[in-house]
Amino acid sequence: MTFQFLMTGVREQKMLSWASVGFLVFLSAFLWAPSRDGLQAVYVLSFFLPIVIILLFRKPDFHKYGGWPTVIAIAYATFSVLSTLWGKSEDFFYFVLQWFVLATWLCGSCLIFSRRDLDIEKYLRWFVVLGIFITVVTIVRYYYFVFGVATSDKRLWGWNTFRNANEIGSMCGVIALLAFTIAVQSRSLARTWLFYLFAFVASIGLLASFSRGALVAFIVMAAVALITVRPQLKVWLPPVLMVVVIFLMLLNTPDVHIYYIRGVSEGFGGRFTIWKNVIELCRENLFTGIGMSKNTSIVIPDFEVFNHAHNAWLDTFYRTGVVGLTLVVLHLTAVLKNFSRDPKVLPLYLWLGYGCICGLFDGRCFFWELGAKWFLYWIPIGLITAIITGSYIRKHEYKIIK
Repeated sequence: MTFQFLMTGVREQKMLSWASVGFLVFLSAFLWAPSRDGLQAVYVLSFFLPIVIILLFRKPDFHKYGGWPTVIAIAYATFSVLSTLWGKSEDFFYFVLQWFVLATWLCGSCLIFSRRDLDIEKYLRWFVVLGIFITVVTIVRYYYFVFGVATSDKRLWGWNTFRNANEIGSMCGVIALLAFTIAVQSRSLARTWLFYLFAFVASIGLLASFSRGALVAFIVMAAVALITVRPQLKVWLPPVLMVVVIFLMLLNTPDVHIYYIRGVSEGFGGRFTIWKNVIELCRENLFTGIGMSKNTSIVIPDFEVFNHAHNAWLDTFYRTGVVGLTLVVLHLTAVLKNFSRDPKVLPLYLWLGYGCICGLFDGRCFFWELGAKWFLYWIPIGLITAIITGSYIRKHEYKIIK
């Protein structure tokens, strides 16, 4: 029995070491993986397999798996899977697989942080550096190798996990927001201006995507960052003045009026039509929704067929009804309950807020396969819950030892 116990402990330690490295590889893969399928393959090999082996051979632990935020998230995922029974029952096992993917991410990341004290601030800084490199490569590749000439009348598209213009805009917005937050939090003026530069470079990708939702999300959450951190005047005033000057210069550019000013009314106008019709459809299945299915097309009479509601919150309501939307809101509330200005988690909370705003203008429901939209919701959610879980476990263990 003692030998078996030691073997079990050795196996878990090996798998934990594998998953700890794989955790970082998986997060970086959002930026460099050549496709969604590539990202999913990285997840399976770097994180899913070792975490499954660990979870299968240990008893569930409420606190080490993230507590109530994880429980509510899994409850939402479970209801979403069950909704296929009144949606498309043939897709049941497909969504069961997505349930396991989400559960291993949430439980596994919490388990890693409960056993390893990772320097998340350092990893976030390097994540921003990698994001800047990918942004520059994307801009150069798209405008010089795809079109053969720099042009301002084409929206930026990605070559990695973030394929379309809205997705690559969201990615650049996250990198810009993280860089900006690190800059205003830094106690070193040199590092502050370095990350301001990084934020500026990422913002070029954001603007080139002409993704209005991502731009709105960045402006709102950058303002929240300033209000929350409250840096010294010499830290925040110069870049703000520079941004205002650049904005006034851009207002005189014809392309801005075409793609942003006039495009806002046209683009959002189309979304308003979709949202209005989807809300009407929601009344037919108010409490439980129409149910989940792989085919997410929405047919609006006398208008068009859309692949989703272009609003993740509304799409969740449409497919899983009041029950599903309530579980999502409860889950988000449970996560935000632990909001902190701590430099370890504040950038992640701002990242989550950014994703929630982006979800107002684009995206399917929150429970979906691993892909670009995970980057805006489940990734920051998992990181926040994991960091808080790790902090709780270490404090609890310290009290016991003391």
